[in-house]
Amino acid sequence: MEWVIAILAIGCLFFAFQIVMDYVKHKAVVEPRIQRLESARAGLEKKIEEARKGLEKAQSELAPTKDELDSLEREYVELQEQIRGERAKTRRRSPLVDGEEAD
Repeated sequence: MEWVIAILAIGCLFFAFQIVMDYVKHKAVVEPRIQRLESARAGLEKKIEEARKGLEKAQSELAPTKDELDSLEREYVELQEQIRGERAKTRRRSPLVDGEEAD
């Protein structure tokens, strides 16, 4: 009966040794992948930061142009309103002669 217990103990030790060896092999395979992924992540973070800086720079350069565009659009709308007003005044002033428009 002691030999059965001894065989079971040796089997358990062998099984524990196999688990440890599989872990070491798996770690050796996974570790380079993790390092590659971490370096790729660092590279992507650097690119994202550069893109953010470029975006901030472009937005700061765009702000004066945007303000100018807004003022030009307001001026355009004001001119359109003036043109409509002048046309309305002209229509009221020039009466129709025999159903024809005056020049």
